[in-house]
Amino acid sequence: GLSFVPASPSYKEFQKADPEKLVEIFEHLDNMADFVIVDAPGGHGEEVNHILKNCDESIIVVNPTLSSAMEGLKVIEAAKQHNTIIAGIVLNMSNGGRHELKPSEVTELLGYPLIANIRTHRKFRKALHRQTPLMYEFPYSRLSRQFKIIAEHLNLQS
Repeated sequence: GLSFVPASPSYKEFQKADPEKLVEIFEHLDNMADFVIVDAPGGHGEEVNHILKNCDESIIVVNPTLSSAMEGLKVIEAAKQHNTIIAGIVLNMSNGGRHELKPSEVTELLGYPLIANIRTHRKFRKALHRQTPLMYEFPYSRLSRQFKIIAEHLNLQS
């Protein structure tokens, strides 16, 4: 089974959130689940540091742009400071164009292996529009296979 705890979309709720209380939340979740997946904001702000401090492992998700890769590098450095293992890199929203970083360039910049390459695709937008998980909407698509690779990687690392 999978439990999903969404964040509030309210900006006011975001402002009231206390990153210091994340420790209590993580301790509670640690007793309840084998895996806890946290979708953290990019960059190296206070929230990211509090999250990394409480994680065993991290997957760095970057877009195929130099600015995104550099932000990923900052997150990697913060993770190292907190002794958080970097399980690998996921390249997101790539399209193989000549105006973006190649997967090999991303792995060379960040120094970690690429787990999956999530390419921009109309099926992803279609599933999003239908508010249906991609894996249910298009279970045999190349895109779904990349998400399965990520899931298998997480399972093998445990």
